[in-house]
Amino acid sequence: MSKLSKDLNLQALFEKPNQEEWMKLTEKVLNGAPFEKKVVTKTLEGISLQPVYDRRTVEGHPYADTTPGEFPYIRGTAATGKILNSWEICQALPYPSPEEFNTALKEDLARGQDSALLILDEDGRKGEEPSAQAGTGGTAIHSPADLKVALDGVNLTEVPLHIEAGSAAPVVAGALKAAGLTPVSGSVCSDPLAALAVEGVIPMDLTEARDLQAGHVAWMAENFPGLRSVGVDVSWSVNAGGNAVTELALMLASAAENFRELTARGVDIQLAASKSMVKFAIGSDYFMEVAKFRAARGLWAHLVKACGGEGDACKLYQFAGTSAWQQTKLDPYVNLLRATSQGFSAVVGGVDAMRLDPFDAPFGLPDTFSRRIARNIQLVLRHEAHLNEVVDPAGGSWTIENLTQELSARAWAKFQEIEKAGGLLVSLQQGTLQDDLKEQMKKQHTLLAQRRLIKVGSNQFAFPDEKKLPLRAPDCASTLKGAQASVDAVKANRDQAAMQQELSHLLNEGSMETMVNAIAKGATFSEVISVTGQMQSARINPVVLGTLTAGYEDLREDLEAYLADHDRPTILMAQMGPVKQHKIRSDFSQEFLKPSGFTIDASQSFDSAAEAAAAVIAAKAEVTVLCSTDDTYPDLVPEFAKAVKAGSPDTVVLLAGLLPDLTEEFKAAGVDDFIHLKANNLDLLKDLHATTGVAQ
Repeated sequence: MSKLSKDLNLQALFEKPNQEEWMKLTEKVLNGAPFEKKVVTKTLEGISLQPVYDRRTVEGHPYADTTPGEFPYIRGTAATGKILNSWEICQALPYPSPEEFNTALKEDLARGQDSALLILDEDGRKGEEPSAQAGTGGTAIHSPADLKVALDGVNLTEVPLHIEAGSAAPVVAGALKAAGLTPVSGSVCSDPLAALAVEGVIPMDLTEARDLQAGHVAWMAENFPGLRSVGVDVSWSVNAGGNAVTELALMLASAAENFRELTARGVDIQLAASKSMVKFAIGSDYFMEVAKFRAARGLWAHLVKACGGEGDACKLYQFAGTSAWQQTKLDPYVNLLRATSQGFSAVVGGVDAMRLDPFDAPFGLPDTFSRRIARNIQLVLRHEAHLNEVVDPAGGSWTIENLTQELSARAWAKFQEIEKAGGLLVSLQQGTLQDDLKEQMKKQHTLLAQRRLIKVGSNQFAFPDEKKLPLRAPDCASTLKGAQASVDAVKANRDQAAMQQELSHLLNEGSMETMVNAIAKGATFSEVISVTGQMQSARINPVVLGTLTAGYEDLREDLEAYLADHDRPTILMAQMGPVKQHKIRSDFSQEFLKPSGFTIDASQSFDSAAEAAAAVIAAKAEVTVLCSTDDTYPDLVPEFAKAVKAGSPDTVVLLAGLLPDLTEEFKAAGVDDFIHLKANNLDLLKDLHATTGVAQ
């Protein structure tokens, strides 16, 4: 056995690589094809991703040599990263009743979750009485008594508490005080613009909302000094199709509006910035998301500094969560992989708290199993991957360093455009932001339909025979009954005159102290909100929210309805000649057609067009695909298509491939459409469903 010499220097045995030589070799391999077109990738943000990055990529980048804990905090807000203070595992528990929420929370806190997230239902977030939709989107909370039930037995001196309460945030904060609950860390954030953007309406004029927000921030600082109170929620932009640049720009625009409105009402910029929490959605592009969270810290630091803040006020607190936009109903177990990748990118990017939704979230309420798996993803990232033990894990990656800089520059430029147009509120009121997001949503839907963007289980590697998960919608009727009983009990046990007197004081004074007094005297959230919002409600056209794979999910639902009364339609692959003649196009076409949900029969090969056509007619196939080579098509296609249409006029004839010069001739012979790399997959499948009667 030979031994390596101690003096062996492998580096000396090879020539030092350089960019110029690499480029020459690459161009040779491309054989004249454009480098930018073949090797460089364009992201949704318009950033050109190079195939290779080196040290020169980051030369001249500002703050490239900063360290963790150093302004502008791109590498982290603490010199020790997350070693001393790991990110919070803050899973959502969207159960409709306070009792159900409490049970789930205590179970999960005992099994690794270390932070509580209470999301009010739609009625609660709007400050309305319980309705027929009670328990939709969260937990029915309408009084301090409900909060006590929801948080019973939870040690709030050790467990951070985050409450998402929409327009009712100041009221809920007051209810915490009235209930005698004393969380030492967490958030109850007021964010009028996020509520307006998503709901399209808030229960008061924007001037009233900002007045209430300013009072909320000052009161929270005195009564709950460990809680954050200023919300900068931009996660909704991702569910509206927005990309990373848009999300970062909206963070800046929303924060700028907050700072202007709060400082105008006497709230110091230091307080406003240090009590802010930015809520992001986690996208599916791993490297882009890592760069996004790093860029957010730098952008935030510069914005706060420009507004007069300094020190800790320039340090961003980020709450990240998976988005409905990225989750799928089709092959939902793949959501586990998506959540893992998204969680990994968020932790590497340095978020402070994270929520990973269960894989079955698109089907309603999670069960114990799906909650456990979602929670365990975070536990594995912390305790097995040890990501909290590495300071700035992305630092030194030229790819991520470059993306961080690119995102920062583009987001700041887009933010300036929003500011020049009058700010975020004006953009929402005029509808320009909604239009921008619609275009971004359309772009992503188009890329998915063209299969230039892949969603496993939806537009590629579809599993038509999968067993659909059951829907677990909240029992709104039962929740309404319980919520109304709780509200009635509060009203029955209060001193009506004393409560009305406090509401009168609130009407005249409008302070947080009078609000707390009114709640303590038995006023419900809706009664307080109705007094607080005396002017006309603020209204806009809300942003359009959706999911990326909605079109493919509609296809599957149409098929399920059709199969209730019909047999599954069949696609017969008309494979011509030996395997080598048809296999590549047949395999491609089968994968292309799988999302239709039709049965695909690729069991036969044929020696002639007449034989293939006869087999299609005999099988009574609803669809057939001719698979062969370009040089055989001029002879095969007309004979095959004419024969099929003559014997079975309703059969859809598809051709695997595209010959532009012969397209019209083939159509005249009976070919209905063509399967090829540039074909719009979703449109073609929709046409198949319509033609075969699947889509009613």
